[in-house]
Amino acid sequence: MKFGFCNICGRGTGFLCPDISTIRNTNICLFCGSSSRNRHVAKEILRIYDADANSIKRSRKLRQSRVLNTGWKDSLTRSMADSDRFFYSEYFPDVIPGTRIEERGYCEDIQNLSFPNDYFDLVITEDVLEHVRDYKKALVDIRRVLKQGGYHIFTVPCRFDRPNLARVDTSGDTDVFLTEPEYHGGGLTRKILAYRTFGTDFLDELDESRFDSTVSFSHPKDLEQGIVDSYVFVSRKN
Repeated sequence: MKFGFCNICGRGTGFLCPDISTIRNTNICLFCGSSSRNRHVAKEILRIYDADANSIKRSRKLRQSRVLNTGWKDSLTRSMADSDRFFYSEYFPDVIPGTRIEERGYCEDIQNLSFPNDYFDLVITEDVLEHVRDYKKALVDIRRVLKQGGYHIFTVPCRFDRPNLARVDTSGDTDVFLTEPEYHGGGLTRKILAYRTFGTDFLDELDESRFDSTVSFSHPKDLEQGIVDSYVFVSRKN
């Protein structure tokens, strides 16, 4: 176990990593349960919205922005729960998309979000787009609900040394598997089909969707915040 500071819950903590091969998705904060990936996303959010704050929990400036996080009760959602400008969502197959489940919690299909145009300053999606049947449609709709100059900060599994890998043919009404089916999740969460693994084509596709995009890679100095072997996409609506 390594010790450091969590930029989500704002506490000195230990980071637990039971398997080094999964450190991007583990290296868990003992207090809020955030992962290395979660904290890297938080790092980029704070860089853009409140560089003076040391954590999401303690950021007052961030609470002036309208935010949608596609994470149901994850560490970011719990740390922002006191903001009435913060919304969170999940896709539940047995619930009609757009249904309000809690005060600021919704069932949403990000290919067809129920929110108005130009509504959010920030949309966060973590390892979501690989599970969406038509991710290009999702990018269009995320752009629609963002204000001009708003940000989509997100993660996807990506191989930067080879092209996109389509795992499922979605050109028709029925999914046709092109590779052995891959599912993510498990344990306490349901297993979700991965339609693809992203690759070198993806940055060009982000440009085509009229986002100004960069990729933030983890740095050795991020170790003190338990951010290891991670990368985050930062896309600005231009």
